[in-house]
Amino acid sequence: MPTITSQEELVRYVVMVTLFALAVSLSADITIQLVFFTSWTAVARTFVVTTLTVGVIAIPVSYIFGRAQRELQEAKRRLEGISRTDPLTGLPNRRALIEASKAPARQAMVLVIADIDHFNAINDSHGHRTGDLVLQMLGKTMEAHLSDYGLVGHMRGEEFALISSTTPVERIVDAIGDLLRAVERTPIITPGGAVQVTMSAGIALRGPSDTFEKLYGDADEALYEAKRMGRGQIKLSERAKDVVLAGHSAERMNLILKF
Repeated sequence: MPTITSQEELVRYVVMVTLFALAVSLSADITIQLVFFTSWTAVARTFVVTTLTVGVIAIPVSYIFGRAQRELQEAKRRLEGISRTDPLTGLPNRRALIEASKAPARQAMVLVIADIDHFNAINDSHGHRTGDLVLQMLGKTMEAHLSDYGLVGHMRGEEFALISSTTPVERIVDAIGDLLRAVERTPIITPGGAVQVTMSAGIALRGPSDTFEKLYGDADEALYEAKRMGRGQIKLSERAKDVVLAGHSAERMNLILKF
């Protein structure tokens, strides 16, 4: 049975099945009339009856089967969407990000890992429901600030990510700097009160033969360095740092990375 994913394909399927059934039925009628021909009036009457019978049976039956196939495909798409979506934030999950990393890229792929600073303290002080709300709000903030640059996703826990293969790493660094400043300036309002949040970020640039695991490891190492250096800042992998330094002076890069 052909794959049916839209109303147009369903209509096309019903028409094709009906025409096929009509062709088979009329072929059988012609064979019978060649053997038992009585008159042209009888032939015409037989053809009319056959056409009506095929229409009455084939159209509703093929429509029922076609609609069931379409609904099955829609259910599969919804399931696929759910399997690639983080249920808390509504953002693409780790699986979706890994799949995106395998897509053909016009330029070197950039991975950003952004992590909420002292998130466990937020859960301990305000409760896990507030912690979940913080994750949801920061997910929306990241999507609003970064969706033009690539795919924003929720990796796990308090860890978010951006994968970009369309934007130079220098622009990504600038955008992440703007994001971290916006997060630091804007308390998150929750039923339990305002929660002040900061984020740290690690940025890595994938080499020609690097796997996603290597790219993630480089970004994670850069994030760890940002945490170790005091949090609320950006650190770059060695490859990303070389590229950014080629486009910015050391002084300019320090201004971007420290705020």
